Amino acid sequence: MDCKSIGMKLRSYRARCGWSLQECSERIGISTRYLADIERGNKVPTLETFLLILNTLHASADDVLQDSLVVGYQAKSNDIIRKLNALSVTKRKQALDIFDSVVSSLKD
Repeated sequence: MDCKSIGMKLRSYRARCGWSLQECSERIGISTRYLADIERGNKVPTLETFLLILNTLHASADDVLQDSLVVGYQAKSNDIIRKLNALSVTKRKQALDIFDSVVSSLKD
């Protein structure tokens, strides 16, 4: 499990909410120190606490866990598709052309 990655994701969700560590921990109902340790990847919360954190931050478990799961690439792929779909047709084609070029350059 990549605890540092999970912690960084949780920290980014907290930042999007505009909450300090203290404000967020109070909303979750855990100590500020414990939340800081989780965000640094030094502590692994229980499942119950993890779900409280996700729900408080309105965070996607798929997004937070994608670097720790074998199937995490599916969540990343879905995120890429969402981003592509938000583009105009012209920009989408440009992005796909760039992607094809990168993939071609990575082949042995």
